[in-house]
Amino acid sequence: MKTLVFIPAWNEEHSIEAVIADARKNLPKVDLLVIDDGSTDRTAARARRAGVMVASLPFNQGVGAAHQTGYIFALAHGYEACGQIDGDGQHPASELVRLVAVIESGDADLVVGSRFAGESDYRASRMRRGGQRMFSLLVSSATGQSFTDTTSGMRALNHRAMALFVRRYSSEFAEVESLQQAVRAGLTVRELPVGMLPRAEGKSFITPLVSAFYIFKTLVVLLVGQLRPRTNEPDGHP
Repeated sequence: MKTLVFIPAWNEEHSIEAVIADARKNLPKVDLLVIDDGSTDRTAARARRAGVMVASLPFNQGVGAAHQTGYIFALAHGYEACGQIDGDGQHPASELVRLVAVIESGDADLVVGSRFAGESDYRASRMRRGGQRMFSLLVSSATGQSFTDTTSGMRALNHRAMALFVRRYSSEFAEVESLQQAVRAGLTVRELPVGMLPRAEGKSFITPLVSAFYIFKTLVVLLVGQLRPRTNEPDGHP
């Protein structure tokens, strides 16, 4: 199966080459694409130096736009599957291998790597973990399917899921809303337990105030999503 792994990155010059090297080591047969989300540092230059494809957005547009860029690129270039890992070094490519294998086997349309399913030793602050539990509760209630890690950016998708997200994909609530969108479209969505690492470089933009506001907005978005007509499964063609 022709597979693309893309790496969304914003100002990750200190980690991007190590992330690329890890992906190359563990997924030697896939093509790699770094999506530079308007970085103001040397992220794009270091990715090119590492010898991978780079798609640079003209300015920072957020994780949703970066993800959708990856899906558009994958479909336009004939990829049957794609995987995604963040550019900050928290997602070991060895874990992504198992997610991609599920897609290649045809057992799911979308697979999410969960930090909290199974016996994981991943640790998060009380505030962050509380927010993640709230998101999981909201999405599980909205879809009727149990989810434990709705904000995970480690995922693998087939062409049907990519085609769905090319049509419409949230710029601000990418990971959370896309699960609701996929389930309502009749796609098979699975979670797999994965190990993740603490951020080695940089700083998360999530603060307690931002987290609380984000939870409120996510609730509104999910409620609106429940009112949208259910979509037919897309055919996977760009």
